[in-house]
Amino acid sequence: MMPALPEGDGIGAQYPGDVGIENDPAVVFADGFEDIEDGAIAEGTERQKGKKWDSTFNRLVITRDPDNVHSGRQAVEITHTEPSNHNAVKQFGEGFDTVYVRYYMKYAKEFPGCHHTGMLILAGAPGVTLEMGSATGVVPDGRSHFVALLDTLPPRRDSGYPPPGNMNVYCYHMDQGRKWGDLFFPTGDVVPSENKWLFAEGFVPRPNLNAERGRWHCYELMVAANAPGRRDGRVAFWVDGKLRGDFGNLRFRDTEALKPNHVIICVHSSSTHPNKTLWYDDIVAATSYIGPQTRPAHG
Repeated sequence: MMPALPEGDGIGAQYPGDVGIENDPAVVFADGFEDIEDGAIAEGTERQKGKKWDSTFNRLVITRDPDNVHSGRQAVEITHTEPSNHNAVKQFGEGFDTVYVRYYMKYAKEFPGCHHTGMLILAGAPGVTLEMGSATGVVPDGRSHFVALLDTLPPRRDSGYPPPGNMNVYCYHMDQGRKWGDLFFPTGDVVPSENKWLFAEGFVPRPNLNAERGRWHCYELMVAANAPGRRDGRVAFWVDGKLRGDFGNLRFRDTEALKPNHVIICVHSSSTHPNKTLWYDDIVAATSYIGPQTRPAHG
């Protein structure tokens, strides 16, 4: 039986508006995009005042429109005008056995769906990156990499659910059923379906969840690496502080040297449609549960 995971308040409740949260001993990264003075985050590894990410790819606009900012004065806006990737990468050296990343994200009201949206946790050995493609389309061997992306599956015409699609964890692990990784759904369904055996006997199925458009939600993703030689790796995700998916019995690695050591804003579009805009704000990565942001007291 897997240990129970927290819900509701976490580290974030101790720091209203995330003020000072970067100083918490469990927090390894925090960015509310308040320190960027330019109109966009500088691309690649170019240095920039207020830039906290190691590298970015394609245009991440800084919006100051209050309607599209979760807290503070600024947020990141991403619009797809052509098939492309938009990424921001933060690396943590050797990494940690367990990493949580909490972020606020909002889809445009008419967002049509997208190949990938969300945030990703990557464990990469030296030289393994998403940007160079060395982690994509490659089955993990226990020593090179593993990946979990909190994602949505864009609906097909006959799917019966609206965009942006049902939430899932897109996961690269040692027992995946195809080279492109598995999709884990809260119900226990897996794509490809022959990998449904993965989850432990204590797995708790939960209803599928379609990400809501037009308003901010608090999303949180956790990856806990397995002990080498054991099947005790785990991935879980929360929405607005409620546990919505929990997947155990996983094998990610055969060596303790391989640890989650990147968090990545991950947006990929393989087609062009109107209204492909979304926003990110208030991103925090930590070694324990973060939970939703609380508002500063007034008066």
